[in-house]
Parts: sequence; C-alpha cells; structure tokens
Amino acid sequence: MSLQISNLSKSFSVRTLFAGVTFAVNPGECVALVGSNGSGKTTLMRIILGHEHADSGVVTRPKESRIGYLPQEIFLADNQNWAREKETMTLWELVTQAFARLKEIKLRIESIEAEMAAGRTGAAIQDEYERLIAEYEKSGGYTWQAKTIRLLKGFGFPESRFHDPLKTFSGGWQMRGYFVRLLLTEPDYLLLDEPTNYLDIASISFLEDYLASYPGGILVVSHDRYFLDELASSVVAIVPEGSRVFRGNYSGFLEARETWAQEAAAAQDRQDRERKRVEKFIERFRYKASKASQVQSRIKQLEKIETVSQVRALPKLSFHFPDCESSGEVVLRGEKIARAYGSNQVLKDVSFVLNRGDRLAIIGENGAGKTTLMRIIAGEDNLWQGRLETGYRTHFGYFAQDEEISFEGDETVKDRVMREAPMDMVPEIRNLLGAFLFSGDDVEKKVRVLSGGEKSRLGLARMMLRPCNLLLLDEPTNHLDINSREALLNALEDFTGTIIIVSHDRFFLDSLATKILAIENGRAVVYEGNYSQYLWAKSRRDLSGSESDNDDGGVVQVTDRKQQAREDIKQQKQLNNRLQKLKREIEENEKQIAGFERLLAEVEAQLASPPLEWSPTRVAEVAQSHAELNARLESAMSAWEALHLENEQTAAELARLKEGAANGAE
Repeated sequence: MSLQISNLSKSFSVRTLFAGVTFAVNPGECVALVGSNGSGKTTLMRIILGHEHADSGVVTRPKESRIGYLPQEIFLADNQNWAREKETMTLWELVTQAFARLKEIKLRIESIEAEMAAGRTGAAIQDEYERLIAEYEKSGGYTWQAKTIRLLKGFGFPESRFHDPLKTFSGGWQMRGYFVRLLLTEPDYLLLDEPTNYLDIASISFLEDYLASYPGGILVVSHDRYFLDELASSVVAIVPEGSRVFRGNYSGFLEARETWAQEAAAAQDRQDRERKRVEKFIERFRYKASKASQVQSRIKQLEKIETVSQVRALPKLSFHFPDCESSGEVVLRGEKIARAYGSNQVLKDVSFVLNRGDRLAIIGENGAGKTTLMRIIAGEDNLWQGRLETGYRTHFGYFAQDEEISFEGDETVKDRVMREAPMDMVPEIRNLLGAFLFSGDDVEKKVRVLSGGEKSRLGLARMMLRPCNLLLLDEPTNHLDINSREALLNALEDFTGTIIIVSHDRFFLDSLATKILAIENGRAVVYEGNYSQYLWAKSRRDLSGSESDNDDGGVVQVTDRKQQAREDIKQQKQLNNRLQKLKREIEENEKQIAGFERLLAEVEAQLASPPLEWSPTRVAEVAQSHAELNARLESAMSAWEALHLENEQTAAELARLKEGAANGAE
C-alpha cells in the first residue's frame, strides 16, 4: 500500500505556503519534491510525519508502516536525545542502535542456550528457542555487521575510527553517522531533506547506488540535479498555482514544465482572441433592439469563459559578473604547497599551473584539504610551506565555504553590502540587491535571521562590488535552490576570467569545469576536462596501476586520450578475468554458507529435542558447537558481503571503461 497525500494545504498568517497538494509514494519508488526555497517542502514533510498540522487535507499511511526522517539540520539545540548521544556514544554504538531488537534476541538466545546446557529442556523453552532463532535469521542476525561496515565505509568513515567517540568527529561527520543509523533501520518510507548536504562526491555516489535498490518508498528534497536525475521516478513540484506531478526524472520534468507553460500560453492566447471577438460583437450591437437576444446570449457566454490557469513564473536570480581587465597568461602558479595541522599533514607537495580562462574544479573527499588550499590561495591562511605566485594584473574575489559566518549581529542586508561597497557602487546598491532577490523591505532584514539560501545569495552579491578576473568559489551552491544554481552557472559560463571552484554538485562541475585538480593523499593530480572526463581518465590511471607522484612535484597531466585508449582491451580483459574469479569465489562461499546453515539446522533440531540418553554435559557441548557454527556462519556472511561489493565495483568499473572507450571512439 502507498503513502497517500491528499489535497494538503498550509498557510501562515495571510501567506499561503501551498494548496491542493496530492501525490503518492509507492514502495520501491523515489519521488522528488521540488520547489523554490520557502515554498514549503520541509513543512510538507513535517506534516507527513505528524510534527505539524495541515489546514486541510489528509495523509494516509499504511498500517504499522515505519517512516524514517532525515532533517536538514540534525543538531538542534533542543534535541536532548541527540546531545546526550553525541557526548556519551562511540560511532559504532550510535549506528548499531538500529539493531536494538536483534541484540535483545541474541541475548535471549544465549540465555536459553545456557539454560538448556544446565539441563532445562522443556517444550515451552524449546518452542521459544526455535521461534527466536527463526526471527534472528530473518531479521539479518548473520549479516548486520557486514551491512554496518559497508555503509560506514560507503559514507567515508575509515575503519580505524569506527569505535571513536562521536564527539571527536566534526558536525558534518556526525550527521553522516546519524544518516547511517537511519538507513540501517530500513524504514518502509524514507523522507530525506537535503541528504547530500555535508557529503562529498564519493559518498553521494555510494548513496545513489544504495538508494537505487532500496525496497521502501523514498520522498526526497534535494538541490542536486544529478542526484535527482539518477534516482527520481516521479517529480512533485510545489508551484504558486498549487502542485504538479510528473512521471520521470528531474530533467524530464524541466522539459515538461516548458511544455506546460507553452500550452498554457497558447490556451491563454486563444481565450483572449475569443473574448475580444465576443466583446466586439456586444459592443457593436448593444443598442440594436433586433440583436438584443443575441447580445444577452454573448454576455452570458463571456461570463462563462473561465480564466486559463497560467504557470506563473517565480522571481529568478539573474546577474552577471562585472567586467575586469584581463590578467596575464599565467594567472596562478603553486609549487610544493604543504600544510599541516599538528601531526596531521593535510597537503604535501601540491603543485599546479592556472592559465587565463581556466575553470579549475578542486575535488577530493571531505577532509582532503580542498578548503585549506582555497584559503591559502585567498591569503586567509599563512601557516603553509611552498611557493604561490600570482600572475600579472590578477585580481581575485573570494566566496568562502563558511560565508554565512560573516552575517551576524544587527546589520541589515543593505548595511552589510554598503560596508564593503566602493563609493562609485553606492548608488547601485538597491539595484544590485534586487538582482539577488532582495527587494522592498527585504533590504532592511537583519542578516542574522536570513535563511541559508539568502545568505548564499548575499555572499554572491558582495562579489559584485569590485571587478575581478579570478573567482575563488568554495561551495557556492550550498543552500541555493536549483533555479538559483542554474542562474549562478549561467553567470559563470559568461564570465570571461578564470575560475577556481570547490563543489560537490556534479552537474555543476560537468557543465563548468575545464580542468580538475583532485587532491589525493595530500597531493595534486591534475586532469584536463570536466568531471565526467576526469572519471574516465581516472579509471584508466587506477586500472593501469600508475601512481600520482612523479618528477613534476606531484602533478600528473592526463591529456593523451589515445594512449590511454590503447590500454582498453588489456584492462577490459583484466576486469573480465577478475569478475570470473569473483563469480567462482562467490559460488564457493555460498556453498560454504549453505553447509554451515545445514549443520546449524541439524544442531538446532538436536537442541530442540535432545535424545533422552544425552547428559547435561553433552547438551552443553552441542550448545557450544551451535555458538561456534554461528560465529563461522557470520564470518562467511561477512566475506560474502565483501565479495559481492567488490563484484559490483568491478562490474561498474568495467561498464565505465566500455562507455569511455565508446566515447573515445566517437
């Protein structure tokens, strides 16, 4: 049965947040909930959860179904449970709370086995034992550890930190732990509000693969277009005129939205022509007695013409970066840049050359040093080693990842921009703020009460105050809705200068980047091309076993696609051989598991009805044998999980290799 949302409406004071929202979430389906910032997406989710009340409408959820919710902001000050968990638990203890029932079953099974070993073998205890064994197996009692390890690793946690106290992790990593716990509970319906926040590209990719095969229903809010395209099977759009439902992914929805707008405009045009024709007839014959009945008929006809529902356009971000004089050919040169925080060496021997017009994307896992490198380039960090040369006539503007930190206190939006504006820009401040959707009374809002999206827009507006030919953008799309991201992308595509950007938005990187600087183990590996081309090139470098270090100070330039393409046949053969070997290993492992399960069944049957001649000592020996078999089965199941994961990754690498070879052939 589906999760049904029927005709939901919600208003605050005189403002209608949304009205008439109707859709369903089916098991195995991912529904994308989209709309501009402030359209009510989070409120709608909270109504579905029962945390808020709707003005009208009904939410119908299947009986006994479980709903799991990932909010945008987990670390709320008034969430006492979370505060307590954060202070007292390790990461492993937090995520394995998902298996509380399994742990209870396991303890009871061990208790019963101890009782049976002591000679208590009545029918009641044997029945309970059999029931608990069956429930334990059905609930994943032999696979939960492997699942937990797979998810923790997929979200980027190193195995060495699985048992570290939760409070030793940053807020973003704590959020990942919370998310892992939610996924391990496997609710019937997942409500995910910006699930890719705080995740790096590798973790987002893992999450996509995991959710693609999730058996329950998913309702997701995300500003990551690539993420929605990969997962969504339908889109629910909250729009000013109500809501629209589209069957397909987000890109398909965008095309359909254009069609809806065109159809509505055409219908409006036809209606306007018909209205004018009728009005013209009425005006011409209004005072002719012989036409009185016909005039009255036309007046009634005019009253019955219904206004066509238009797809109203929302205010959109629209701007362009101011013109600036050209820089020299070489904009920036870094040589052997290194940065350590105590004993933690974040960057080492990072070298690169940035030429005029380059659009360089810096990528890497969270904690790899992307923001550290940006702060060094921007002059915000002086405790580094190496050399950094700025080219002739280079003027930069910097958007920091923590841009919103500077928006505190009682300053208004207008005051905050005025404080940094040069004299010649002062008369243009209101027009500038209007371009970033701050109009009317909005310019007098206190900066500390702005939403995340508003703070990001204000941060971008500040970059318009002075012309620059080098943009340093550290996660500029955080908190921006999809429309605002597209406006920023358009402005950057029109920008004639040089760009360095850090972002986990893959659509953004694919559309913008001309060069990728991947930080791997503290070193810089430079690839020519956009993000998709980087993945293609990286797969060949990894498969061929080449290292990132060389005589160029840690820089690898991957430009000879033909040379790489010549390795395709050899690499495909290696992967095919590995897949065949994995297939054999999995088959052997499954036979081993089947053998353990068969032996366990025999032992459990003996323990359930032990022969009369068995002594208490013999019963204890068999119970011990059962525990040992259980442990060996769990080990085999963990190995099975690892083999299947490697098989999936190898198959994916082979698919990417074949796709890249096909693209190269074109």
